[in-house]
Amino acid sequence: MLQMDSGHLKRSSNSFRPSVLLLVTLLALFSGSIRIVNGEYISHSYQHNFTCVDWKRAPEAAVGNCTRYGRYGALRCYGGLNNLPTIPDLKVRRLEEIIFCGWPERVFNPLTDLQPFPRIRSLTIEHSDLREIAYDFPEMLYLQTINISWTNLSQINPRTFKRVHALRVVDLRWNQLVQLDGPLLLPRYFEKLYLAGNPWNCTRNFKWLLIPEKGAFIADREEIICADKKYKERNMMTVMGYKVLLRTECQSHVDLLNCSCTMHHIIPKTHIPLYTINCSNLQFQAMPSYIPANTTTLYLNNNEISDVLPLLDNPSYQNVVDVHLDNNRISSIDVLEGGYWFEHFRLLSLRGNKLQKIPVYALDNALDDNPNANLLLLSDNPWQCTCIFTLRFREILMKYIEIMRDANNITCVYKNSKPMRRANVLALTPQDVCKPEEEPKIYPLDLLNGVLAFLIVAILSKLAWDYYYYKNYGRVPWIVMKLP
Repeated sequence: MLQMDSGHLKRSSNSFRPSVLLLVTLLALFSGSIRIVNGEYISHSYQHNFTCVDWKRAPEAAVGNCTRYGRYGALRCYGGLNNLPTIPDLKVRRLEEIIFCGWPERVFNPLTDLQPFPRIRSLTIEHSDLREIAYDFPEMLYLQTINISWTNLSQINPRTFKRVHALRVVDLRWNQLVQLDGPLLLPRYFEKLYLAGNPWNCTRNFKWLLIPEKGAFIADREEIICADKKYKERNMMTVMGYKVLLRTECQSHVDLLNCSCTMHHIIPKTHIPLYTINCSNLQFQAMPSYIPANTTTLYLNNNEISDVLPLLDNPSYQNVVDVHLDNNRISSIDVLEGGYWFEHFRLLSLRGNKLQKIPVYALDNALDDNPNANLLLLSDNPWQCTCIFTLRFREILMKYIEIMRDANNITCVYKNSKPMRRANVLALTPQDVCKPEEEPKIYPLDLLNGVLAFLIVAILSKLAWDYYYYKNYGRVPWIVMKLP
């Protein structure tokens, strides 16, 4: 009997335990000290996972009130702080967690807006029209976590969080941040900074992300995506890595020390970078002997270059499809005939050089075989107005006028004309260049014929005179008298 009673009591005790646990759990949930997420119990210390999504559905949102919950001192405010004065000051000063859903102002001033909460450990501002943090945060001894997300915050001062000495985590995801003037100045024991989800402009200088002592705090570096037109949807770390690599390559070669090296594109699928090198206005005597790999555009305008041979025999130029050589001293591009580059280029600008003639047939073959050719500029050169070259050159200009877009500005100079006379190549006709006015009208043969005619007339005149003299005076010419 005793054994049965003992077993009965044991069974009663086992059946009682779940009820007790359920009751304790319900009381804890009712008091706000624990909550259930995905079937797991989460203590108050992790309630910063609370989200402000659909905060306007909360009853407090209608009047912009706050709700105090949990025995750890937490406050949720929905669209305003209208009822804050009704909460006892002592309880307000003990609050440890503040969540502002729908901050009512466009500006957040930590100096005044956080003054009533000296002991807070966690600050959250989500889903609001907040656009600016007016001043740096004051010295706060307890604040460890700051979450400002899903707002219109577009800029932030690097010194904003410097004086929050206990700060460990800052979450700035999903705002409208475009750039940082430099790495944030953070307290000594800081741990994690989140920056993903912002429309970052990767044309700005974010190379400091690659420096361990400056970028190590960024917990989501690999998730930061560029939003600017140039690098849209590219990973920021990839973009900055290529920028640093390019800068190192340009600084390592003496030919490029004073040149500007930039990355203008990253191919979407392959993530191959494309570079632009600008060496204009540097008094270069020759084209650089070294160009970084993946360079596609090269500017060498306003220098003293006279030779384009590197385009033919330097492997560094194989992928350079756009070459700008305006205002140099180039007098011939004959060496490019039949070369790989001349049949694969996309843009070649030779305006303002010293070109007088080019191998027209080679240019025709190159443009005909090159599907990539998009622009060839040849104006402002002293082209010669000669019969054969000019007419053939005119045909090429008309045939490829969509590629040679400055054809209407190309002029030629009549040789030996004084004063010097220019003519628009497209407007010339065969009569203009094959029978130029400057050619002499009297040729040597014509002059000889004239002399002979004059001598004939003179002889005949002398003969007539001698006959007349003999007829009237009976005297023969003296030359006849001298004959034997």
